[in-house]
Amino acid sequence: MQSFAEKVLAARNAVPLLAERLAGNQITSDDRKAIIEVLAVELCEKGFDAESEPNAYGQELERLIDYLNRPNLK
Repeated sequence: MQSFAEKVLAARNAVPLLAERLAGNQITSDDRKAIIEVLAVELCEKGFDAESEPNAYGQELERLIDYLNRPNLK
């Protein structure tokens, strides 16, 4: 999941520091929220088919968002 997140962050020209922190498992709660925000934008733009159902890419993004958001729900 981490490499997928890093690829999306790089493709969206997100702050490089976020990808570095994610790679080193050194992300803060604010970093996590920023990463989720980038992933949510990607999901909205590329993750749905013509019937507004998540496509395979969108499902993968949703799983990643859920995974990253778990610590924020505690």
